Amino acid sequence: MIKASLTGQFIAVLLLVLVAGSLVPAPTRAEDSQDGNPFVFGIASHAWWLDPEVYGDQLFAALDDLNVTTVRLSIDWRRFEPVQGQFDWRLYDDVFGELAKRNIVIVADFNTIPGWASSDKAGCDNPGTEIYLCGLRDDMVPAFRNAIHAAVSRYAWIEHWEFWNEPEMWQRLGQDAAVYLRNLRIFYDEAHAVNPEIVVAAQTLVGTGYMDWVYNISEAWYGDGNEPWDAISLHPYNWSYVAEPGKAPEEISYQRIEDLRALMVARGDADKPIWITEFGWNNDVENQARNLRVAIDWMKRQPYIEFAHLHMLHDWNEVPVDLFGLMEIVPDEHGGRWLGPDTRFEPKPVYYDAFKELPRDGRPTTPWDSGAVLFSETGQAIEGRFLRAWQQRGGLRILGLPLTRPYPRQQPDGSWLFVQDFERARLEFHPEFLGQWGEVLGTLAGSEMVVDRLNEPPFQPLAGCTENADRTCFAATGHSLSFGFKQFWEQHGGLATFGYPISEEFSELNADTGEVYTVQYFERARFEYHPEYAGTEYEVLLGRLIANELAEDGWIAPGPASRLPTGRSYR
Repeated sequence: MIKASLTGQFIAVLLLVLVAGSLVPAPTRAEDSQDGNPFVFGIASHAWWLDPEVYGDQLFAALDDLNVTTVRLSIDWRRFEPVQGQFDWRLYDDVFGELAKRNIVIVADFNTIPGWASSDKAGCDNPGTEIYLCGLRDDMVPAFRNAIHAAVSRYAWIEHWEFWNEPEMWQRLGQDAAVYLRNLRIFYDEAHAVNPEIVVAAQTLVGTGYMDWVYNISEAWYGDGNEPWDAISLHPYNWSYVAEPGKAPEEISYQRIEDLRALMVARGDADKPIWITEFGWNNDVENQARNLRVAIDWMKRQPYIEFAHLHMLHDWNEVPVDLFGLMEIVPDEHGGRWLGPDTRFEPKPVYYDAFKELPRDGRPTTPWDSGAVLFSETGQAIEGRFLRAWQQRGGLRILGLPLTRPYPRQQPDGSWLFVQDFERARLEFHPEFLGQWGEVLGTLAGSEMVVDRLNEPPFQPLAGCTENADRTCFAATGHSLSFGFKQFWEQHGGLATFGYPISEEFSELNADTGEVYTVQYFERARFEYHPEYAGTEYEVLLGRLIANELAEDGWIAPGPASRLPTGRSYR
């Protein structure tokens, strides 16, 4: 969002650009009416406006209450590397961690440069002048690459990255499309080197006029079809719109969105989505609420729009241009409204409730990856590296149906991994092993399940073990594997898929069926012998460890016949 410190002349010019679409009658939208496109919408914010050390839990409590499913926020180079070579991740670790715990999809916007990397250090370090004076020095390109690599590596579980915020506003970093494209190319290449499946969006405030320029330069430099972006994000503001009889509907600039889409289609990018990473209004709450309902309804019916982020969760002071929030600042003892450690927020009932009451339809049923596999049984899809690993390790037969979308999961050491849950396994993305076998590993689900049972006889290491053709001994765990379980283990991936045995065979009650089966636990699985399927490929089955865990946590309905996610399936 533009800063209140802009000069009046510049604001007047910018307002003309933003509202120009409302001067032209919008095309009729009756033909756009169709079944609602399952859709992700949420909030645009900044990490420093969610900092739990400053505002406590009150803003995250609001995100919970509003059932926010996605947040777009900047990760600013000048904040995480204020001194060259000295990284400070505290703010982003805290905020991203809180969002990850809530399974909120993050769209991260890589933005700003520190003064030490600019030709004008003082002007770049001043937030009021940085959009005019910041420019990346040529000798700092290696540092720029290093910062990108550091950020994307640290937050490798963030799938969606946007490069820059309103680049047209930055006189030395974006107003010249060639400069923006050069830096976007650097970001795109570095980010994809860390994680080839990251989705990178080019960004524009103006829309078609700017992106047509970027397309032309990209074609000249890199060749047609080699654009360094996987999506395009847009800010279609019409921030003071009031509906009146005879006035064209222009809650947001529908025309700019449609024109951008037409440009993308004409340029061969019909398979790339549009992200609306900021939109909103600064007028009265009744009009804000009305505009929100109408704009979201329209955007939900455009299958090419993947995200829409409302700007924003709260006001940031008492200046009229800054009153975009779903919540207002409670005045201090002097009647002032300013952000700080003592700030308290309260909902603007009409506007806040309008957002809260919007239908949540889930994620798009058709993934943007054309190679994805969608499962109607659970409403979830598998794509990319998780799909390849799932197929290589036995697919439906071994790992079962997908029960969640990929999501970040915190590890015991406080770090986060990007994972996806299946009935019988949880797959983890390990970026440190990119391109190697260990890039996708199974969670140690079997070990985690029996951590409190290690003193029970079946889990005690053997005093001795004699190997033969039907029995293999494993010194690493002190357990053995024999006959049917041994054959199944060897034929379906062995150590790589299931890990070492951590018990011997024993009888156990199956929570899914209520029957007692012969089982054996492994680091990543539980084998079950099903005599009712003797002689068939289903004689040995994997236990539904992850499905049972999710059922216990309330994420899915329990039982083998109830595979549909519950209302909390947005994980």
